[in-house]
Amino acid sequence: MARVRLTFSLAGALALAGCADGAVSPTAPARASASLSVAPVSSSRFLAVNVFQPLKLSESTNGNGLLSAASIAAPTQPDILYHGGPVIREPRIVAIYYSPTTIFPRGPRPGTTGEGEDDHSLIGYYLNHLGGSDHWNINSTYFEVEHAHKKFVRNFAEYSRYWAAADGAPQAGDVVSQDAMVNLIEAGFASHALKYNPHTLYMIFTGPGVNLGGGFSATNLQYCAFHTGYFRANGDVVQIAAMPYDADFTPAHPAGNFLCVPQNGAPNNDVGADGAVSAVTHEFEETTTDPVTSTPPFFLGWYDVNGQENGDKCAFTYGTVSNNGFGFWNLRIGNKPFLVQRNWAVTTPQGCLQTFERENDRHGPDNNSAMQ
Repeated sequence: MARVRLTFSLAGALALAGCADGAVSPTAPARASASLSVAPVSSSRFLAVNVFQPLKLSESTNGNGLLSAASIAAPTQPDILYHGGPVIREPRIVAIYYSPTTIFPRGPRPGTTGEGEDDHSLIGYYLNHLGGSDHWNINSTYFEVEHAHKKFVRNFAEYSRYWAAADGAPQAGDVVSQDAMVNLIEAGFASHALKYNPHTLYMIFTGPGVNLGGGFSATNLQYCAFHTGYFRANGDVVQIAAMPYDADFTPAHPAGNFLCVPQNGAPNNDVGADGAVSAVTHEFEETTTDPVTSTPPFFLGWYDVNGQENGDKCAFTYGTVSNNGFGFWNLRIGNKPFLVQRNWAVTTPQGCLQTFERENDRHGPDNNSAMQ
């Protein structure tokens, strides 16, 4: 499955259309959703975008929709490479639920904000238990180099805050433009619903039927999620991710010949949240190991010669899979089962793993080592 790395600024809604040479051209959405009543940010264009592309339905095989061969092993791929820039060694995430109604069962009530630990949705449970897990520990194989020392990512991930933004929130059929996404986050900063942190990924969730970013619809499915960043007026870079409602596109309801969730079931019997966790992890892991920087070409972390980041290289592969009667799953995070794609590990040899156990990293010390 091809992955697209984009290193340009868009001037409107993001709509991604692959060309033969991997270039992508922006197009405006058919209609835009209502946006918050805040002044547009002059530096609101995305600096660079990496998209999580959908899966061809032909690669999904059985009646339940789960991948067979593709779920066991990713094809042979080149090693991932370090490009000299920063990683996020202690990553954090903020969930922005952009909807006039509650998106996931037991999720935050629209118009509220609070600590991540107070998000009682399945997404909240997952994010509150992800850090310290043997799956998230795969990221501890990545590092940045500072003063000739390797500084590794810790097995740490904090769900720091949520904001259920209801003002001007989109409904089914609406398109949320790039500017609306940026203005939403800036409105959160201005109202103190959000606090800026350079090590935080601000992930925007939308409900069923919403075209978040301009390339997520039944007639034009170009991604299942993406991560990017933008400059604030003071020059700070904000890490953001788009998390549209991936359960809109399953084997039972594909977008043409493409889907974002490779099964019709849900291991926790929560179709929307169960269908979101894999893409959430994909974007969070990629932002951790290859965040957007202020220096062109803006991605200076870890990716291979084809521009694929760690999540891209293991997309839609799951290793050992079980079925609990509600749906397929391959990992326990906390005490719950989830279907989460594998992650690429910088091990010897490199490759996709479900989990990674290394005692020192699991307990999260500041693992620095001199360059050899």
